[in-house]
Amino acid sequence: MSQVKIRSGGQVTIPPRIFSKYRLQEGDTLEVCDAENGIVLIPKNGAPKKTKDRFWELIEKTWARNRNIDSRALDRTINRAVRAYRAEERKKLGR
Repeated sequence: MSQVKIRSGGQVTIPPRIFSKYRLQEGDTLEVCDAENGIVLIPKNGAPKKTKDRFWELIEKTWARNRNIDSRALDRTINRAVRAYRAEERKKLGR
């Protein structure tokens, strides 16, 4: 667990490992929640767009690497990957 110091104006610096893990960028908004045993910061903007951008980046790389494969077979592979990703996301959200 990382520790941070509160600076003037109540500012804190998010540790680099956490910052990159959640793909935070300067200007992103964090929701501050008063929890029973502490403070919780929840990223509120940027994440869905970043996730979509990353998704399409991966799709483009897959197409580029597999140009010699039958397009239907590649479509099936991508669709399986999308279904697996969505299932993981639903599982994380407890649905």
